[in-house]
This record gives sequence, C-alpha cells and structure tokens, in this order.
Amino acid sequence: MTPAATSVSRPPAGPHRAPDHPDPALARRVAAATGADGPCPTARALTAPAHAPAVIPVRSDGKPAGSALLRCAEGAPGEYDRLTRPRPARLDDPGDLIAAIPAMLGFRPERSLVLAVLCAAPGAPDSAVIDLVVRFDLWQPTTGRPSDEGTVAAAASRVCARPDVRGVLVVLVDEGLPDPQGTSPCPVPVLTALERRLAAAAVPVRAVWAAHSISGGRPWWSLTDPGRRGLIADPVASRVTLNRVLDGRPIRRCRGELTELIAPDPTLCAEVSAELGMAQDRAKERYAAAARREDPIGFLRGELITVLWLISNSESDADLAVRELADIAVALRDRELRDCMFALATTAHADAAERVWSRLARALDGADRAETAMLLGYFAYVRGDGPFAGIALDAALDADPHHSMAALLHTALEAGMRPERLRDLARCGRDCAATLGVDMEAAQW
Repeated sequence: MTPAATSVSRPPAGPHRAPDHPDPALARRVAAATGADGPCPTARALTAPAHAPAVIPVRSDGKPAGSALLRCAEGAPGEYDRLTRPRPARLDDPGDLIAAIPAMLGFRPERSLVLAVLCAAPGAPDSAVIDLVVRFDLWQPTTGRPSDEGTVAAAASRVCARPDVRGVLVVLVDEGLPDPQGTSPCPVPVLTALERRLAAAAVPVRAVWAAHSISGGRPWWSLTDPGRRGLIADPVASRVTLNRVLDGRPIRRCRGELTELIAPDPTLCAEVSAELGMAQDRAKERYAAAARREDPIGFLRGELITVLWLISNSESDADLAVRELADIAVALRDRELRDCMFALATTAHADAAERVWSRLARALDGADRAETAMLLGYFAYVRGDGPFAGIALDAALDADPHHSMAALLHTALEAGMRPERLRDLARCGRDCAATLGVDMEAAQW
C-alpha cells in the first residue's frame, strides 16, 4: 500500500475506482494473529471486541479472588496519545464487573456470550489483566434463531487461545436462562462447547456468571460455584461508566442503536445519488486540466486538500451539503487518496472525519458505501470501540462482499488484534499524503 517516494497513481482517462489492495504488512500481521490467510467464516455473524484492560488479583489456585479489587480502565494499553486514559475503577465483586460490561462494550448486551480475556499483569505475578472484552450473539439477530453453539465456541476460542492468555471470565446474558433454585445450574450447550475447546487449547475458564439482563438490582448467579449468587450493581453508577461518559463516548441501550448510526437514509441516499454523476464530471474536468499541465500529482493533491478542507469545515458540527458529500464520495474512489484518509485516525481531526464517514455511509450504496463504512470501522477500531467497528465493517462487507480491506480489518477485529497494532496503516496514509506534498497532521490545510 505504501507508494514509492516518486510514484503516484495516474488514472488513464480521469478519476476512477482503483482495485482495493490491502497493505501487505497488515495482511501478514492478521494472518499471524488468526492462524489463517483469510477472514474467519464466522466473522460476519459476530460482534467484535471492545478493549477494556483491568487488573484482577488471582488466588493461588488460579481463580479470581473473592471480593476482588478490580482495577478497570477503559481503552487498550498503548492506544494513541490523543486518547485520554481514564482513572482506574474499583469493582469489588462479580455484580460490579457485570454492571461495568455495558460501559466496556458501549451498549447493554442482550442474548449474548461475553468473555473477559485475562493476560499476565506486568510486574504483578499474583494478578491478571483483562486484556479485552468480546461479545458473541447467542441468537442470530437476522433470523431470531439460536446461534450454532459449535460456531460460537470455535470463534470464541480463536480469540482466547493465545500464548499470553491466563484464563477467561465468562458472562452469559439471556432472558431465557433458567434461574437455578438449587445448587446445580442447568448445563448450557454453548458453554459446554466453549469449555471443551478452551480446555484443548490449555486456556482455563476462571469463572462463569449468568444473568437475565444487565440492570441494577437484577440477580446474577455462578455456573462454576453452585449456590453463589448476588445482585448486579447499578450500571449507570459504575466508575467505568463514568469514565466512558467523561471521555465523550455514550452508552447505548442496545446494539440496535449502534446499527442505526450507519443504517442507510433513503432520502439522503436519493439526494446524493442524484449529485454523484455531476461530481464525477467535475472531477474529470479537473483531471483533464491537470493532464494538460502534465501535472497528475497536482490533481490528486488538489483532490486531497479539498477533502481535508471539507472535513475540517465540518468540525463546527455543520452538516456538509449534498454536493460536498458527493464530491468526497467521488474522490474516495481513488485508492491512493482513500489510503491517505487512514492517517486522520491518529490526528486531532479524527472525530470530525469519523462524523463525515458516518454520514457518507448513510448516504451511499454499493462500493461507495463500502469504502466509507470501512473507513468508519477503522476509525472506531483504533479508538478502541470494537463493537461499532464490527458493525461498520459488517456494513462495508454487506455493500461489497469482495472489499478486501474491510475483510482484513474484520478478521483482525474478530481475532482480538489490539488497536495499536494497526498504526502501520495510519503511517501508510501519512506516507501516501507526503508523496503528494500534504502533511496529514497539520492543524489546517
């Protein structure tokens, strides 16, 4: 993906859509993380992880300590410096941990299998770090049917079966779960399949808790320690929730609210669609003028600066005009210019760019929607919002099942690859823009 210092793509007869080629370095990292060369076949049906590190003391037998002090901080270790690290939170029992899950994921999960993956805590041999939190659907959202236990267990074990993993904490959230009245909880098929796979990978399940829903005062019970039960703390009062809200990241009532953020807007789609042809014609005229000057690099530089200027203009929360949205959509059809956009994810303009990608994804269809939804997914990924990243990347693959970059990012997300490992993609964007004479980290363009 990174261009040579003296090269730039040259459309043969004007602006065009170049084929999408994923970055080779990123592809190698994803393959190493997933143990496969392509996307996981279950990736489309699953919600990908949100990163939420925490420190939890571990007893000598390897189980979480009773009434443990849990130090939670939202966001992944090593995230970009522009992200503000919240203060640690105290979680004193499973009810506190379960109450913090909506803040870790960004929404209240329903009919879900939630895993907190534990890794060794640096310099603390008696503690473990919650390295990431990942959620899987127990019921298929599109059909309303139960998810295949083997498929869910296989996907979950791929996320957990890594050399540095010390164990997994499991939370089942489902209104249909039987509330055990005695000391012997009923077996749960998906849990049985998961434990079998994790045992084969030598990854211990440290604890399993269940709840009908994550609401203050609702009961939770243990599936590994019969008879142990309690009440869930108020999720709104959780310190982890406060950290997230202070960081400007809302908590949704359900996953559907996240899906709505990228759902197509029929009216806006029709308006932008009517402008796309004229935007393409305007771009062709600019390219022809640059070709007459024998300055194709100048054409791409001008297109890039225009897109950046429009993104900067949107930072005042003013919606871009339909014509401006169409101009950006046409510009992003050039792969080299599209690649430059990755660099914005690590700059002060990231929030404004993400709002533009979100509006464009709602205003476009087909390959154009796939391009902007993929960028939206990448931006969400690098700021640690795994669930929304998964939804955006799902939308990209629905719009264009052959979009290789979206598939690659989705695979990385489902494998639990940490956000900081995607820095190379942002560096590629900066390098690409530099060949055009544009500094992507500038305060103004």
